[in-house]
Amino acid sequence: MRFYAVGGYNEVGKNMSALEVNGETVIVDMGTHMDKLIAMSDDYETSDTGELTSNGVLPDDKLLNGKNVKAIIISHGHLDHVNAIPKLAEKYNCPIFGTPYTIEIIKRILQNHKKKKLIKNLYVMNCGDTAEISKNFQFEFVNTTHSIPHSTLIALYTPEGTVAFAYDYKLDNTPTLGEKPNYAKIKKLGKNGIKLLICECVRVRDEMRTPSEQIAKIMVHDALERAYEDSSAVIITTFASQIARLKGIIESNNGRRKILMLGRSMENYISAAESLGLIDTTGVELYGRGKTVRGALSGIKNPEEYLIVCTGNQGEPNSVLARISRKEYKFSLKKEDQVIFSSEIIPTPVNRANRYVVESTLKDQGARILSDVHVSGHAMREDHRDLLKMLSPQYVIPCHGETERLASYASLATEEGYVIGGTVRIMQNGRYVDLK
Repeated sequence: MRFYAVGGYNEVGKNMSALEVNGETVIVDMGTHMDKLIAMSDDYETSDTGELTSNGVLPDDKLLNGKNVKAIIISHGHLDHVNAIPKLAEKYNCPIFGTPYTIEIIKRILQNHKKKKLIKNLYVMNCGDTAEISKNFQFEFVNTTHSIPHSTLIALYTPEGTVAFAYDYKLDNTPTLGEKPNYAKIKKLGKNGIKLLICECVRVRDEMRTPSEQIAKIMVHDALERAYEDSSAVIITTFASQIARLKGIIESNNGRRKILMLGRSMENYISAAESLGLIDTTGVELYGRGKTVRGALSGIKNPEEYLIVCTGNQGEPNSVLARISRKEYKFSLKKEDQVIFSSEIIPTPVNRANRYVVESTLKDQGARILSDVHVSGHAMREDHRDLLKMLSPQYVIPCHGETERLASYASLATEEGYVIGGTVRIMQNGRYVDLK
């Protein structure tokens, strides 16, 4: 069994891994580096793959050249796990598997890139179903929770043992959308034996368990209630893929204000969720493209009658919120208007800088800022410990982080009896390891 660390082992994002058994290979996830993607503005769809790879936007998958790739399996629909598919998947010409919402997102990405012919390679699987890829690979999606619908833990069954991929998860026992993690199945996997666990480590340094999305729902409700009391303009920004959060915002509004949902990614993720019945946007106006967003904001005559839900929670320069802060629309904020960030800053230098610029500009206009009205979608240190105990893998490889995060996860693993360089391995992009 040979494991390939393709992307996400030197950074948060750009996630891509592969497993080779008896001359056959399966790829898991295929994402972009979001900081470097944002810095490109709107050029990604038309940019050359080689240039994108050399600039660190795409995973460098040259170590998979010539491999007999049988399938690509996608854990969930976030861009740092799926957005490289239109650039890299075509050469592998193999099935791409995902859960319903994940596949719906991938379809839209492929259409935007004018890669519709790849849609024929997409296959939908539900959690609990098992698919046989080849004589060396079967896999199963196991339900877990994250900040996007239909997130999974992947159990990849091979003649040399089972490999579990825990890409982006939390252990939420009271989710506001979907089911809680399938603990019975996770524990059964552990009882039957796990050869290798690949596990994300974005929030491993936080010494607690991640709170439930129910907590965020209460926080959002309280923030809106108090903002409405002040009869001011109210903007709330969150991750466009956080469908449970957006659903909670609509429910908390309870018809009191007209809701405008604005932004290209907001339109993509919400329309995908609507098509699967995951969210009801009755009475909500959704605008994605530049001209329609501009028109919707220009039509606001009494701001206190509206709730604006928009992109820009990371301060992305081309987001709706950033453009509002720069007064690029006829609509602008005034003193005592309120901006609610129902998110946290993804911990990268670019995001911190972008958020600082947007928040500072809004404050200069007199707006009140409410930050971190949010709970994370990532497992924290004690969640990781719980998963390790449930799965009891023979080997562990942390992913989705720079060296400091990978090392922090490795430190946790040593507390549970693993040995750095032996049963827990810290990898780097472009490396592989053989496991016996």
